[in-house]
Amino acid sequence: MVKTNNTKNGLNQLDNLLKNDQANEQYLKRLAWILIIGLIAYSIKLLNKLPEDVTPIKAYLALGIIWLGTLPAMQYLFDKERPPIPFFPLVGLYYASGFGLPIFSSIGEKKDIEFSISEVTNKALLLVLLGLLGMNISFYIVKYFLHNKILPFKFIKNNTNDRLIYLLTIFLIAHILCVYVPFVQNIPSVGQLLEPVGFISYGIFYILWSRNEIKSNPLKIFIIVSFILEMLKRFTSGLLAEVMVLCLFLFIIIWYERKRIPIIFITITIVLFYIFSSVKAEYRVMTWNDGELSNANPLQKAQIFIDLAIQKFTLSEGKEDNLDNTSESIVNRTATIALFSRVVEDTPKLVPFYSGETYLPIFTSFIPRALWADKPEARTGNLWGHRYGYLEIDDYETSLNLPIIVEMYANFGETGVLSGMLLLGALLALIDLKFNSTRMNSLNVVVGATFLQELIFQESNASLVLGGLIPLIVALYLIFEYFLNRSISKIK
Repeated sequence: MVKTNNTKNGLNQLDNLLKNDQANEQYLKRLAWILIIGLIAYSIKLLNKLPEDVTPIKAYLALGIIWLGTLPAMQYLFDKERPPIPFFPLVGLYYASGFGLPIFSSIGEKKDIEFSISEVTNKALLLVLLGLLGMNISFYIVKYFLHNKILPFKFIKNNTNDRLIYLLTIFLIAHILCVYVPFVQNIPSVGQLLEPVGFISYGIFYILWSRNEIKSNPLKIFIIVSFILEMLKRFTSGLLAEVMVLCLFLFIIIWYERKRIPIIFITITIVLFYIFSSVKAEYRVMTWNDGELSNANPLQKAQIFIDLAIQKFTLSEGKEDNLDNTSESIVNRTATIALFSRVVEDTPKLVPFYSGETYLPIFTSFIPRALWADKPEARTGNLWGHRYGYLEIDDYETSLNLPIIVEMYANFGETGVLSGMLLLGALLALIDLKFNSTRMNSLNVVVGATFLQELIFQESNASLVLGGLIPLIVALYLIFEYFLNRSISKIK
């Protein structure tokens, strides 16, 4: 009788799993069709209401970028063997939103800004379109031929929750100390390691919590308090991108665990980003460097930020101007195509090609500063801004992002973009196969997500994006192998 009951329970669980899988597949297919139909309707709307400075050719090129950037998401949603993390779809959406969509913004008609959308050239759009096409083709070709030949990286080989939770708790404590204690941040190589281990801790704790595998109330309180402290520090830094990076990671983990788009989470994130983007400049003046409130504690700074936002959006005078200025700021911040087009126009007419110079730090960036104390500090973000005249002569603090595709052109022109995007697609495919496989368990997926999310928003130069991955992978592998996997094997 006991065996019969156990058999029935097992069959019921299997039946429930099959039903859940079927429901998930139906949901994802519906999502794919919504995306396709919505994109068609939105494309028609954009073409019927073009800003004055957007010619039909420019519009079709921009729409091509949007469609090519969105195609990986469509393929992902229809694919029954889709990887756990929508990595490449998010990369595609980055290019669609940063290089195609801004062209249709009426804000782009303004010409009194440094990188104007209205001045984007057809040549720049065509280069992005062809580069994006090459990246997509090489990504899927490499994945097709190497799909079963590359084994995924497994950091966590055994799952014993007690020991894992103990290690993650230590990770999170060290991470929060790094966030709040300058001394810890300044220890060579430690800061670069403690940032991702904090993400790993949040991700795995979320999964364990959602599966009701965290029973300790004090641990739950610790996780909540740590997350609040984390968000408080990121928020009061005045760099809203810091908040968005963490939100992106959480979106990836929530998507993986629930197989649903967290609409409420995304809505709240977008609304808050929109609200506080409108006053971040005033906030930075007050709290950065020698600002009158630069010595305020995080709680006081948070109150200042909130008060500025409330004043901005509750004053009856200039409400529409405030909304327009906020929209302008967000569009200009995300319109990477304007920066790319400017570099295309200036190189080599005004500025000679780098000819590979900015890629040299890749060969040394993987060496931890703890092993090479005198390693030259990478300041590409400031140096290239001065080289092109985009920064003030006496500004040695600002770091201007050098996105990967912009760096390709600044080094080798059209050839650099076309060949570089092919290589980038192949590299992203290899990384995807290694850290985003259906053969990985949940815990390894979270670890993989910490690497992959660094490659989604490709707004920094290649040595900065790729150079830190190798030492990080090695360090995390050694940590998990020594403190988790090896200890478990000894116990067994």
